[in-house]
Amino acid sequence: MKNNNAIKYGIISGVVIICYHLGVYFWSKEFLISSPFFFSIYLVHVPFMLATGIKERILHDGLIDFKVALKHIFLTFILGMLFYYLIYYSLFNYDAELIDLMKQATHDGLDWQKEKGFIDEDKYEKFIESMKDADFTVGIWQVITGIPFRIIGGFLLSLVVAAFVKR
Repeated sequence: MKNNNAIKYGIISGVVIICYHLGVYFWSKEFLISSPFFFSIYLVHVPFMLATGIKERILHDGLIDFKVALKHIFLTFILGMLFYYLIYYSLFNYDAELIDLMKQATHDGLDWQKEKGFIDEDKYEKFIESMKDADFTVGIWQVITGIPFRIIGGFLLSLVVAAFVKR
């Protein structure tokens, strides 16, 4: 199998992401829905992406083409991301409290924006009114539409890691 390292490290990355997700879930559900947690998932991928790139560079006698490195590193990210969405979907469908916390965090964010003058009173009221009817559940559609954003971030991260490995 050509992408053996990418698959191996992608799966390990995914298992670590599931453990990290569960650890945060049991430690602080509020942190689980925060932006820092969302971005920290990218950092969990990095060691496994590096391991894939380094292993591939070794397989290519220390000289690896940037495109080859990128392909393997990005595949590692994609596999880990799939595990992320598996646990994300599972937790949000298992624990309704997470949905309530997400609603509250959204409301708090709007309060902060109003307080800082980023939105005026009229827009604030419209957002608050629209939140009353908003569906915060996490379904398959929300997962599918969230994937492109993760992929873009993961591709950018893969570019950086591949450049580092290529050096």
